Amino acid sequence: MGNSSLGTFLVIDDDEGLRTLLNLILSSVGINSICVGTSNEAISALEEDNGTINGILLDLNLENSRGEDLLDQILTFNSDLVVFMISGCLSEEIKERIGDRAINGIITKPFQTAELIQLIRDAVIKRQELITSREGA
Repeated sequence: MGNSSLGTFLVIDDDEGLRTLLNLILSSVGINSICVGTSNEAISALEEDNGTINGILLDLNLENSRGEDLLDQILTFNSDLVVFMISGCLSEEIKERIGDRAINGIITKPFQTAELIQLIRDAVIKRQELITSREGA
């Protein structure tokens, strides 16, 4: 699979430095990104999206909102999105807060770039296969 088919990710994090880093990592493997710092900006980006956003990197602890609450809103736009939660918290705490919400994974800070890229690639490929099999059914 070529990098050009990995789509566009919406990066939602209130840490501008981390947004910049994630943008660089994603662009290095051919993934476009839209980076925002607040839940309101995230919702606006999704409202304006014409179907190009296929994935989300979402900080669990945004300054003025809880990531899991924003996730619920995000999934009303498109329940087929690839979603990774990002946090400096322990994985168990994240799992407790996420509950039974369907996400593709948890990325704990600090993270390894190669691992992040592989997680995203694998999730995007699985998503595309799922959508293709549904359309072919």
